[in-house]
Amino acid sequence: MARALLTVQPVVPTGMWPTLTAASASGNMFPNSERGTFVLIRNGHTAAVSVTIPSTFSRDGLVLAARVVSVPAGADRLIGPVLGENHNQLSGVDTGNTYIDYSLVTAISVAVLRA
Repeated sequence: MARALLTVQPVVPTGMWPTLTAASASGNMFPNSERGTFVLIRNGHTAAVSVTIPSTFSRDGLVLAARVVSVPAGADRLIGPVLGENHNQLSGVDTGNTYIDYSLVTAISVAVLRA
């Protein structure tokens, strides 16, 4: 099953309220070509969820670890900035997209914001 593509929502000076989307069981992805990108997670579940943003960056044989954030039950977390140069897929049909994976998806919502 393919990952679900998320739309990057601009944060504007006059204010905005992000549109949250249900997390996809196969994971989500978003185009990540600019700096100032953040991932908002809302956990409406009764258990904590681990959100993983895999890394694709390596230098001199060293690989940057994935970003893993625990979101407690009933809480929100703003993750970032998420840099494309560290997390974007480097080849294949998803080139230029950053992946988001979840330990569970029931009652988990996500939005991608760019300042």
